[in-house]
Amino acid sequence: MSTVQVHDEWITASDGQKLFTKTWKLSSTPKANLLIVHGFGEHCARYDAVCRVLAESGIQTHAFDERGWGETGKKDQSFGNNQGYKTALNDINEAVHRTKQANIPLFLLGHSMGGGLILNYVARKDEFDGVSKLNGVIASAPLVILTKPVSPLKYYPLKLASYITPSFGIRADMDPSFMSHDQDEIEKYKNDPLIHDYATIGTVGSFLDAGKNLLNIGSNITLPILFSHGDEDPVNSHEATQRLYHITSSTDKEFKSWEGLYHELHNERKEDREKVIEYYANWINKHL
Repeated sequence: MSTVQVHDEWITASDGQKLFTKTWKLSSTPKANLLIVHGFGEHCARYDAVCRVLAESGIQTHAFDERGWGETGKKDQSFGNNQGYKTALNDINEAVHRTKQANIPLFLLGHSMGGGLILNYVARKDEFDGVSKLNGVIASAPLVILTKPVSPLKYYPLKLASYITPSFGIRADMDPSFMSHDQDEIEKYKNDPLIHDYATIGTVGSFLDAGKNLLNIGSNITLPILFSHGDEDPVNSHEATQRLYHITSSTDKEFKSWEGLYHELHNERKEDREKVIEYYANWINKHL
């Protein structure tokens, strides 16, 4: 059995931005590579348990802390500022090129805000050359529409403010109990010093708008794709993900609904998260 070693590295994006990365590197040649794009307020180290399990199936994983979050945001003191949605998509494109190895299939997994990002990325395949290097995509509880959308009385003033003062910071008031039924995981979330719910108005506006726009451009998605969503997710709409699933043009697509589960499927109760991660590993192996 291949062993896994975790390599931390600071890389420099094409515009000079320093990004913190982690690679769960196998001692033998991997069957597949997986690039993970994390969700709002979190960071890539939270996927350690997931990546170690995937490694047992021969899947090597790479991830990075997005601009404004994790070690990247801490280094810059730029909490919750993604520097523009196009910039966030460019970072994914560069990560795809960085991760791709000759003759080894490459998959992309995005959770929550990261799920919205990767779906926008693959829907713009004419704009981003890395999309053609992918063998499949997993969208975990993706942000298409919030379960409880922002009311128009708040949304439109915020949208106007995002044009005037996009760098102005707000708090998203994320409830840790929305993430999982597992109390230990909730406590980890609460006590993680790298988790925060700060964001600039411009960042919040961009990912909410981009999520809704997926219902217009989702038909551009043609890659093999797995949509994975808990039907009691209090954060992102399970129903909106279903709508997007039906819109996509992929001939190889699946919508996996997890009964009774909350937002972070991979951090749910032990018996549930084991099923989720195993499902992802099996789906990737079927698409080699």
